[in-house]
Amino acid sequence: MTSKVSSSLTSSMTSFLCDLIRIRSVCGIHAERFVAERICVECQSLKLKYDLVSAPNEELRPNIIVTAGNGPSKFLFVGHMDTVNVEDETQWLFPPFAGMIDDKTQRLIGRGACDNKGGIVCALYTLYLLQQIINEQNLNISIQLACVVDEESGACSSIGVRYLLDRKLISGTGAIYVYPGTNVTIGHRGLLRLAIDVKGENVHTGSVEWNTKMKGANASTALARILIALEDYAWNKDKDPAFPDLTLTVTPGTILNGGGFASVVPSNASALVDIRLMPSTSVDDILKKIEEIMNIIINERNEFYCKMSLDSTSSTRLSASITIKNQLPAATIDSNHPLVLSCVNAVKKILNIIPTTNGCGPANEGYMLIDSGIPTICGFGPIGGNVHGVDEWISISSMAQTVDIYVDIVSNYCQLFE
Repeated sequence: MTSKVSSSLTSSMTSFLCDLIRIRSVCGIHAERFVAERICVECQSLKLKYDLVSAPNEELRPNIIVTAGNGPSKFLFVGHMDTVNVEDETQWLFPPFAGMIDDKTQRLIGRGACDNKGGIVCALYTLYLLQQIINEQNLNISIQLACVVDEESGACSSIGVRYLLDRKLISGTGAIYVYPGTNVTIGHRGLLRLAIDVKGENVHTGSVEWNTKMKGANASTALARILIALEDYAWNKDKDPAFPDLTLTVTPGTILNGGGFASVVPSNASALVDIRLMPSTSVDDILKKIEEIMNIIINERNEFYCKMSLDSTSSTRLSASITIKNQLPAATIDSNHPLVLSCVNAVKKILNIIPTTNGCGPANEGYMLIDSGIPTICGFGPIGGNVHGVDEWISISSMAQTVDIYVDIVSNYCQLFE
């Protein structure tokens, strides 16, 4: 369906997004300050009010709160300004931070194109149009857009969404996190990310002591056995109707480290274990089972060294521990919530399709909003693809359609015309 948004606005949105992509904001490498400054310039051009809000000692990582209207906040859009990194730029069709358009597909290619800078552009221009409606109707309400920092660090940052919520700087009777895609995302799985650290004993790999196993304990091979055991274990496939085709998922060894020199038996090895949680998953049960598996393997390996060396004192050469690195809960809203129905109806009207209403597999910051009492669609936005991958893209035509949908959602959900 042709968008109601004028071609001049579509051109402005595309140019704006190209600029945002060209400003690198890789989480952990580049502060979001310069992306924030470019957004502020666009706000000035669109005559939208904005505030920069930074956590203490994080002045180079400011959040932006953009506001349309002057009354109490009725609706909230949220998008993050940081991106993930690019491993190999040579694999990309275009340079990933050039913000270039593929003329054949009419896709804008670049890191952050759809995760999440494209959604921010759509939401900002939505506020521009809503500002006109609010003025025409003389409404005593406001609509907010929070452009936040540090989401890609693990969706549990204290300096982005959480900081704004804790200080009651953002609010609304409903919210949309502006992730890409036409699925009306009614929730997300939770996340538990663990580090398993194994301690062993160094010894020269060419020594008699290692040959006879009188000394040394290989932390790397012990860790490998733990990871394989976790992968092979028949985990309870927790299910939930909000997450069709998704269950509890345990992925051992997403990052591995071990050893320090080629001719030394490694005394240290570590790995991350990524666990995607369903609403019914018991974190305590997961931790107990992992610890049980880990202890069985460590005991078996210590018995191995004891047996091979005929030395009873070798029984404690290996040890292991678990550290929780990230933890956030699964979160959902009811598929029949008025916000969900408003979104579904808007998609039907604008795109002439019936969207799915499912929870998503990856975690995001939607749980923070839901837990604070704001019903939240945890992802809906412009059409895009290859999130976190090579040739991340966004459909240029879908940006204008997304603005139309956002305006329709807010107008109906907040009853702007009654």
